[in-house]
Amino acid sequence: MPANPRSIFVLRNNDIGDLLIVTPLFEALRRRFPQAHIIAGVGDWNRDVLQDNPYVDEILPLNAPWHNAQVQPQGLAAASRYIATSREVSELARRKCEIGIDVLGSPQGSLLLMRAGIPWRLGVHGYAGGDTAAQQWVTYDDSEHVGRSALRFAELLGATELPENRPQIYLSAPPPPHDAILISPGGGFLEKRWSLAYFDALVGRLAPRRVIILGGARDVEAGALLARDRAHVEDRTAQLSLRQTFALIAGARGIICNPSMAMHAAAAFRKPCLVLLGEYFSDTPRHNRQWTYPETKVLGLDPQHPSIWTPEEAWPMVEQLFPRP
Repeated sequence: MPANPRSIFVLRNNDIGDLLIVTPLFEALRRRFPQAHIIAGVGDWNRDVLQDNPYVDEILPLNAPWHNAQVQPQGLAAASRYIATSREVSELARRKCEIGIDVLGSPQGSLLLMRAGIPWRLGVHGYAGGDTAAQQWVTYDDSEHVGRSALRFAELLGATELPENRPQIYLSAPPPPHDAILISPGGGFLEKRWSLAYFDALVGRLAPRRVIILGGARDVEAGALLARDRAHVEDRTAQLSLRQTFALIAGARGIICNPSMAMHAAAAFRKPCLVLLGEYFSDTPRHNRQWTYPETKVLGLDPQHPSIWTPEEAWPMVEQLFPRP
C-alpha cells in the first residue's frame, strides 16, 4: 500500500441516498491523508450531492451501468462495454490514482479499477463480489450501519480519527427556516413505498399545519393528488433542483417519507424524519440498523406489527414529531 498516496479514487456510482450515507468517508480519508488528491467517481445525477464538499478535490463523472436506477440498459454486456470503451474510464486512467475504493463492492467495480490502472484496490467481501481483485476489503455485515461500514475503508488505510457517521451536505448559504412539514411520497420501486392513498389520508389530517410535497418528475401526479383542494398544502414536485431540495429540507420542521434520499438528507441536517416502509421491507429492525439515524423514526413490518401501518396507526407518531402549532 502506498504510504503517502498522491491520489485516492472513490467509486460510488449508485443512487442519491447511497452516496449521501457514505459521505463521511471523504472526511475520514482527508484526515488520514491530508495531502492526497481525493476524487469521487459518481453519476451525473449525484454531482450536486458533493458540491462545496471541502473533502473532495474532484468530482469525476462515472455513469456506470450497474447498481443504480439511472443508467439503462444494465447487465453484464452493458457493464463490459462501459469498462472497455467509455471515455469516462479513460479519463479516470489519466489521473493515475494510486488507491481505488469500490464502496459498494462488485465485480464490475473491481474491473473498472483494474481497467483504470489503479494498483491498490479496496472492495467488499460477502456482498456483490469482486473482492478477489482487491488487496484489501471490508467484510459485509447486514447488522452494521452502511455509513459505518464505509468508514471501515479508511480504517483499512490506517485511519484512527473518524468523523461522525452522518450524511454530509454543504450548502452555499444558510437555508431560510420555515415551518413546513415536508412530504416525499416517491422513492425506489413501488414495493418499497407506503401507499399513496395512505399518504393522502395523512396529509389531510395534518391540517392546518403547512405541508410541502417534494419529488421529481415521476412524482408529479402524486403531488397533484396530495395538494388538491387543500389550502394547507403546496405542491413543489418537479420544481426544485437537488440543491434547492436540500435547502428546503434544512429549513423545515421535518419530513415524512418513504425510505429514500429524503431520509438521508433529513439526517444531514438533524431533522425529525418519519419513514413509512412498504411491503418490500419484511424486517424493520434490520432496516433500522443499516440505514437510520437518531432522529429517524421508522414504521414498518416486524414481529409485533406484521402488517403495513395505516394512517390511523401512524398518526400518534406524527403528532409526537410534529405537534399542532
